Amino acid sequence: MQSRRSILTLAALVLGLVGIIPRVAPAQVTTGTISGTITGDQSQPLEDVQVQVLSRETGFSRGVRSNASGRYTVPGLEVGTYDVTVRRIGFAAQTRTVAVTLSQTSRADFALTTQATVLGTVTTTATRDEVITPTRTGVQTTVSDTALRRLPTLNRNFTDFVALTPQVSNAGPGLSGGGTNNRYNNIQIDGATEADLFGLGSTGQPGGQASGKSIGLEAVKEYQVLLTPFDVRQGNFAGLLVNAVTKSGTNEFHGSALAMTRNQGLTRSQTYINKYDQSQYAFSVGGPIVKDKAFFFVNPEFQTRSTPASGLYLGGPSVNGIAPPSAALVDSVNMALAKLGQPTGGGGLVNNDNPLQNIFARLDFNLPWNTQLVLRHNYGYAQDQSFSRSQNSFRLDNNAYAFQSTKNASVAQIRTLAPNGMFNELLINRTSIRDRRQPATRNRPEIQIVTTNYTFFSGSENASQGNELDQDLLELTDNFTVPLNTHRFTIGTQNQFYRVRNLFGQYSYGAWRFGNLASALADTAKPNQYIVGVPLPLDATGKPVSDGAVRFRAAQYGVYLQDEWAVTPLFNLSLGVRADIPTFRDRPTYNKVVDSTFAINTSEIPSGNVQWSPRVGFNWNVTGDDRNQLRGGVGLFTGRPAFVWLSNSFQNSGANGFARLTCNPAQGVPVYNAANASNPPTQCAGGLTATAGGEIDYADKNLKFPQNLRYSLGYDHRLAEHWVLTLEGLYTQGVNGLFYQNYALAGPQGVDRYGRTIYGTPVTGSDQTRAGTPALKVSTRQQLFLTTNQSDDHAYNATLQLQRRYADHYEGSIAYTYGRAFDVQAFTSSTAFSQYRFGRPWGGDQSEKKATRSIFEQRHRIVAQGTYSFPSKTDLSVIYYGQSGNPFDYVYNADLNGDGITRNDPLYVPKNALDPAEITFAPYTPTTGPGKGITYSAAQQGDAFNRFIQSSPCLRNNRGHIAPRNACENPWTHTVNLSARQSLPQFITRYVSQNLTLQADVFNFLNLLNKNWGAQAFGGTQSPYDLLIFRGMQTAGTNFLNGTPTFSFDPNYKKFTAGNLSSNYQIQFQIRYSF
Repeated sequence: MQSRRSILTLAALVLGLVGIIPRVAPAQVTTGTISGTITGDQSQPLEDVQVQVLSRETGFSRGVRSNASGRYTVPGLEVGTYDVTVRRIGFAAQTRTVAVTLSQTSRADFALTTQATVLGTVTTTATRDEVITPTRTGVQTTVSDTALRRLPTLNRNFTDFVALTPQVSNAGPGLSGGGTNNRYNNIQIDGATEADLFGLGSTGQPGGQASGKSIGLEAVKEYQVLLTPFDVRQGNFAGLLVNAVTKSGTNEFHGSALAMTRNQGLTRSQTYINKYDQSQYAFSVGGPIVKDKAFFFVNPEFQTRSTPASGLYLGGPSVNGIAPPSAALVDSVNMALAKLGQPTGGGGLVNNDNPLQNIFARLDFNLPWNTQLVLRHNYGYAQDQSFSRSQNSFRLDNNAYAFQSTKNASVAQIRTLAPNGMFNELLINRTSIRDRRQPATRNRPEIQIVTTNYTFFSGSENASQGNELDQDLLELTDNFTVPLNTHRFTIGTQNQFYRVRNLFGQYSYGAWRFGNLASALADTAKPNQYIVGVPLPLDATGKPVSDGAVRFRAAQYGVYLQDEWAVTPLFNLSLGVRADIPTFRDRPTYNKVVDSTFAINTSEIPSGNVQWSPRVGFNWNVTGDDRNQLRGGVGLFTGRPAFVWLSNSFQNSGANGFARLTCNPAQGVPVYNAANASNPPTQCAGGLTATAGGEIDYADKNLKFPQNLRYSLGYDHRLAEHWVLTLEGLYTQGVNGLFYQNYALAGPQGVDRYGRTIYGTPVTGSDQTRAGTPALKVSTRQQLFLTTNQSDDHAYNATLQLQRRYADHYEGSIAYTYGRAFDVQAFTSSTAFSQYRFGRPWGGDQSEKKATRSIFEQRHRIVAQGTYSFPSKTDLSVIYYGQSGNPFDYVYNADLNGDGITRNDPLYVPKNALDPAEITFAPYTPTTGPGKGITYSAAQQGDAFNRFIQSSPCLRNNRGHIAPRNACENPWTHTVNLSARQSLPQFITRYVSQNLTLQADVFNFLNLLNKNWGAQAFGGTQSPYDLLIFRGMQTAGTNFLNGTPTFSFDPNYKKFTAGNLSSNYQIQFQIRYSF
């Protein structure tokens, strides 16, 4: 109760702050600042000098006066160039053109000379510098509008260039900032959150599961990739923050139109590359509504993409030695479907379409009283059809589904400058996201018909029979800054109110399985299995009382205070503290049985736990001539976990959600009745009804959101006018990481002969994939996943970078980063079960909170990019990525430690694979691949496995031991992406100049030069990766700890494969018109 009162008090304070603060000019989260010192002939500070800042593009103007120290500050400036004019009676006026960069302070000092008579203004031009600047403290990279236009991008996604940041890697399932989890990243556009907060996708962007984009690339003016912004206004991330600003209209009309295309004819011919076609179109137009007063900008972008589905199809080739079914067999299956009263389907080649739409619109108003108003709307739509066929599972085309995502985000910003340099920014963001998984056949059950060589699937795909997600976000942010002598104090608040509805009703319309074609064609259909999903709870008659969807409301309140202190003209210090308070307005369902058994209250949820984030940053212009800069800081960064992780507590309390009822002959399969398609049976013929599932998920009420303590130190040295050399270090220490454990397990039962901690009875006999029988605290509950905190995650990076600013026709940079990353568990899934299962292949005590090598580690990384402009108006741009391979694990395909979960036990590496005391093999006959139909003896497999171990350092170096987590890694990769642009002669009409540019992009250019170069080889699509096939375990009596497991190993197994599209060059053509 005390916690709730504190939250309400804080909320009232926050809302009051928003209401009473005058609407004054903006902070630097979405804009930039110009500041400097004005001195006279004798280097004395000049007070009361008039400083006027003017944007020629929009007519926007701001004026301030210098203080007694000669200092002036003009905040809240949109990214761009400005004319800064200083005047004082008795001195010659001066004007300087200054470039403003996102969230940075551009320094412009003036030394005025005494002038008895009025002369013309002295005008000079300042060059934009993104590296040596007085407010840069932490690790960051700025991607400018010119870089967005000139560098090659395959999918026109503005986040494609995040990887240009040396400390960012693509190790693991997504972009990792300094070795942290990709789900801890955040994206904001114009200061507003633009992220998939529920977090089902790996990109963090709304619609990411369908390759959706946050915004059209043509609308992005500039963005930063921030790892340690010691500015406390930047929050809600513990990995990296992408901070973007958008384009606006100006006093001149300007616009663009472009088209891009690529297809399978523009890549290397490979058997595994099917026909595909992708085209992208973008348009933009902006200009004045009222000159100097009101402006507009609009950008629609579209994508069409079509790719044939993988797998077998009628008339197509064999796949891994499996031929497609005959047309006659497919006809027979369709006859059965028609007799069952279900839609028929086709067996031909299916194309998966992936259309995308982005529409961005922005209005800018220069209002009286030094006020700016920005209104914008960002619409996004993404659809991705998913269809494939595996070797023995033949899906008819009516068994496909499409993932659809629609996003609408409306943002309002008010910025005003008040007397004495005070300024403020108010931001209101309203975002809605609607995700739907739409089956090709709706409101019908899935029909499965087993034949001799294939299992046919038809009807509504079972996981799409009720799959919907609604997200609504309301965000209120207000920052108020007051300059006072050499200090700038900021007080602010950022508040997010979140509402979610998640429906995952797998098997809502049921799935009927027929053991053979005859049973489906019989006059009375005779299915041998029926599965249905039933929403809980049920009423007294056994009927559901709800739709089974999970609904909850959450909020995160943030308040902060900061002082930016110019200690000396050469040394700047920022000190701030931020408090974030995540809360839930709803609670999961209470489960009395779990409470009485485990003393766990399932209705509890972590809410109201205050998390503090103090930060200190500094910048020192060491030699005072902008040639040597030392910068750095230390601070806490509090992120937001994917809300899907916390939604598990609402979904799996054991008293609600969806229960799955499976009816086999033993329980009595219900009578099939086509008329019941929309009202499927909810009990078996024998009377068995659905009950709550066995999995319980509980997040400890004291759980803290992910929080990292980060230290960074950087030294920048200007070698020449345009060259800067940087040495930078970053260290991350987890303060509040997440930890999953199965609280239902009784604990370790011993250690087997290989050093593996055992939790129960491993699989015995010949069942290859069945889980073992764990020792439990309570025999009726096998899975109770508890989420708590741990603090052992850590990572570090060291970077050496050389950058050249554009001059004399070229610019570029090259950087090398050495990095290590360690975590207790890696979270790449959406459910607690999968987090526990795949988060840490581990041979030791499952409750041990010990960090080991992370899948997010990339030990070596080289990034280079550059552009050269020829006098012929030809531009050549290149990006190079060279990086060591991603870490991964080899595991067994079964349950070797008896914890009841398969495919998460790391390998014991035998000293000698031919020694039966170390490992035994059973004869093995592969059913697919190069060895199909060949029987390999135990000796042949043992000899092949010995060779495999010897060729793999991660295994060879661990003979006689269980391999450490993520000991193995994929090979180095080298990727060169090249872009060539030719601007045709400019043609000028009466009102506007017009340009036409032709462009060709080559991705993986090395492979174009040589078919053996540029390979992207991987041991598996994700870690862990099955290596040995478990065939059973022989035990001596009941002493399973001394059991001898038997395996099979395919001697034809390839350690790494490069059979993927990214291993081949791809060419893309573009035409662009602009005015």
